[in-house]
Amino acid sequence: MSGIIKELPTISLNNIYKSYGTGEGKVEALKDINLEIAKGEFLALCGPSGSGKSTLLNVLSGIDKPTAGTVMFLKKLLNTMPEEQLSVIRGKHLGFIFQFFNLMPVLNAFDNVFFPLVLNGHFTKKEAKERALHFLDSVGLASFMDRKPGQLSGGQQQRVAIARALAHEPQVVIADEPTGNLDLATGEAILDLMLKINQETRTTFIISTHSSQLKERANRVVEIKDGELVNASEA
Repeated sequence: MSGIIKELPTISLNNIYKSYGTGEGKVEALKDINLEIAKGEFLALCGPSGSGKSTLLNVLSGIDKPTAGTVMFLKKLLNTMPEEQLSVIRGKHLGFIFQFFNLMPVLNAFDNVFFPLVLNGHFTKKEAKERALHFLDSVGLASFMDRKPGQLSGGQQQRVAIARALAHEPQVVIADEPTGNLDLATGEAILDLMLKINQETRTTFIISTHSSQLKERANRVVEIKDGELVNASEA
């Protein structure tokens, strides 16, 4: 394990198990997961479909509770918190990027970034407007802010999603196959953008992926198979 992991863990998973169902229908989705993720890491989570990648992302972000084990996030024990407190932590400290963008089709690019900031209650409308403008500019979309998702390319839509994820300046960004719905060249451009943001802001990125490009350029590659970690070495 590298020095940076020992120095400042942002997320710590200890003896995590996650199961669904009972009896003969019981499925062990995660089995004895132990993992520390440091501030500023750019971590690729890899594994075949059904290996437990999405379940692991849900558990480490507090969206889902483990059956056993502990999840520490910024020195807070997530798995015993009520949903109301978890929602506050996610709203303040976590950003999410998805494969299928999840933009509101009736809203333009600006409003897709602006409204979540207002709705989470942490910013005034003036602050939210300033942040939406700043982060759309930071992903190269200042001149496209009035366009709705249907008027943007796939890569541009993903840039809006990245701006939305970053606008409240989270400690950690969790991305589930963020380049999986993009062509190779566009996916490379999105990867370049995420790496640039990671290097400039030290925001921690945790990315589930099948992309060989991303695996080659990540700080660390963590592989999961059948719910178990099989490799957590540095890239």
